[in-house]
Amino acid sequence: MLSNTASRTLAHLQVYLATLDSSLTEPADESPAPTPKTISPAQTHLTTGMQIVAKTRTLLLLLFAAAILAIAAPCVFAQAASPDEQTLLRLANQFRAQHNIPPLHWDNSLARAARAHLQWVVRNPGQLLHQYSGEPDLFTRGANAGARFATISENLAANGDSPAALHQAWTISPSHRANLLDPNLNSVGIAVAENHGLFFAVTDFGRYVLALTPDTIEHQVAKLLQAQGIPPAPSNEDARKTCTMVQGQAGTPKLVIQWDGADISQLPDNVLHELHKTRYTSAAVGACTGEPSNPQFTTYHIAILLY
Repeated sequence: MLSNTASRTLAHLQVYLATLDSSLTEPADESPAPTPKTISPAQTHLTTGMQIVAKTRTLLLLLFAAAILAIAAPCVFAQAASPDEQTLLRLANQFRAQHNIPPLHWDNSLARAARAHLQWVVRNPGQLLHQYSGEPDLFTRGANAGARFATISENLAANGDSPAALHQAWTISPSHRANLLDPNLNSVGIAVAENHGLFFAVTDFGRYVLALTPDTIEHQVAKLLQAQGIPPAPSNEDARKTCTMVQGQAGTPKLVIQWDGADISQLPDNVLHELHKTRYTSAAVGACTGEPSNPQFTTYHIAILLY
């Protein structure tokens, strides 16, 4: 049974749930469970004389509250992390530690985005929305604040007796809980305000992406290929040319694999699947600027030529 504080706070919760994922599948006769997987631009395609473009789909689900947010007085927004914001960060990381998930790291850019949205919340009493009329969407807010991300998501809550009450309500709401425990998210910015003893908060989560040079990306992908038993080719020039070509390829490789993504810590599953089909003696890697489905995402385009 929920506590009175948690019950009242839960009535005001809302989460933005969206998925854009090339690997998303849905059972034929089964309704999909709510998944607060956030927006991610990864898209992979393979070329072997024919091109396979991964299917993408967007799922948008909004959870609307039954009660009305009432805020009557203006609030002051701190520029540095306030004690209440630090409390929510500490509670989030304690919650993740209980589930063996790495901690979230404070991101000043995401915090600026969260505080900007919190001001919209204050100016629009009676509504608790992820985007108000005339306000940029979540992706644009993050980018405008200077955040670099591969995915971004948001939790909102209001009318809690304390920041801890807001956190407790998030932990018992499946969608908000999923954001808190998403292992793919590694950074966070939080904004908290108080009015007449009641608290409300905006938490913006992201997966931070480093700005890497093409040489660094190529080196990392080559290491991943070596771990699969495929040594580097003498030169990456043909792969670099192929990376920038609209169609076709440079040289005469057995297989060309290309994809756009932000995570180069591991090879995509469908790339691994192709690597295991045939024995290859070497691989050339080329990296260039990616073309994400949303311009606010930070992505890289990678081409692998297998010989």
